Amino acid sequence: MDSPGAADAAGKHLLEKRMAAIREYIKKKEKRGETGNRELDRQISRHRLAAFVRTLLLTGVLLGLCALVYVQLRNQTYSGFAVVSSTDKQQFDGSTVLAYQNGYISCSRDGVSYTDSQGNAMWNQTYQMQSPIIFVKEGWVAVGDYNGHTIYDISADGTVQEIDTNLPIRGLTVSANGVVAAVLEDGGVTWINVYNPGGDHAAVSIKTTMQKSGYPMSVSLSDNGRLMQTAYLRPESGSMKAVVSFYNFGEVGQNYTDTMVSSYEYADSVVPFTAFMDSKTAFSVADNQLMIYNDEGAEIPKNVFQTFLDEEIQDVRYSKDYIGLVFFNAEGGDRYRLDLYDRSGKKVLSKTFDLEYRDILFARDSFIIYSEAECMICNMQGGEKYAGDITEQTLLLKPMSGNRYLAVTRDSLDILEMR
Repeated sequence: MDSPGAADAAGKHLLEKRMAAIREYIKKKEKRGETGNRELDRQISRHRLAAFVRTLLLTGVLLGLCALVYVQLRNQTYSGFAVVSSTDKQQFDGSTVLAYQNGYISCSRDGVSYTDSQGNAMWNQTYQMQSPIIFVKEGWVAVGDYNGHTIYDISADGTVQEIDTNLPIRGLTVSANGVVAAVLEDGGVTWINVYNPGGDHAAVSIKTTMQKSGYPMSVSLSDNGRLMQTAYLRPESGSMKAVVSFYNFGEVGQNYTDTMVSSYEYADSVVPFTAFMDSKTAFSVADNQLMIYNDEGAEIPKNVFQTFLDEEIQDVRYSKDYIGLVFFNAEGGDRYRLDLYDRSGKKVLSKTFDLEYRDILFARDSFIIYSEAECMICNMQGGEKYAGDITEQTLLLKPMSGNRYLAVTRDSLDILEMR
């Protein structure tokens, strides 16, 4: 009979063999698991790669289709139009019609009103003015009486702030957020007063004289109402020169005298037109030169572009992206020429036309030149999309969605579909 010690040794040996077998089994199982996991990872990676490639190809196809549609729309031409809807209305003689929101503004000596594209009266402000001055910027409208002392500052929903300037009005402008700047006559002094929306007292009042600063020929505000551009005409040594000055009504301007942060002089020039394209980029136009300014993020506008022109500028039109200068066409043929510049000062096209135009509008990727009975629609490369008749007695022609246009005539409101 085996001794108890021998039995214990045999049992221990058997247990070690079983434990070794179990460990070997576990190792083999883990190895098979690692192999399986690696294979699963490879399958997942292949699936993800295939999905990425399919997404990339689909995105490329969609981008290609979008580009094709864009090119086709840009180069699409029309041979005529149809009036798809018409609403009777009466436009009084002597009233001014301007594009506004999805409809139009009508301004006369008796009041100003906003009508949408369906002919619905959205708001109306009555008054009595001898010579109304109106300025529209996005959703805001400012109307004042030349030589009067009342300004109506009106928001898109028709909310009105009545401002009493206490001095005769010589000019006004409004920003895209409702800030109003007014040029006011006071004997030998001219004031530029700036009013915040909702405030009937001037937040800023700038005193100007012919001898010191010059006479303010044009005033414009940035979209956010923080910067103001003023073009002065100042006498100097028997001649006149233009001075374009910028004011900053924010924190930056508090460190400068009268908040004037930059100023530029142009000898033997008159600058009758200034404008902001947005809150940073502005431009001014003399009779024979164009200047562009940019604050470059520092809220101190700098003259970043200036070009002298051989011909006298006859008219100026602009949008957020383009500046349009109209000249008489010296080469014969068509009477006028439109030169188009981008925000950097690069001339992007030159287009001649022969319409005795009422207005020139920039919209999306095209521009429109129209008279009371004709129009020309061109893409930004100068290609003509349409040139021909429109509804007679047209006072305003503005683009809507797609190939539709809103035409405001003397007795109707028409939706035109170009075909």
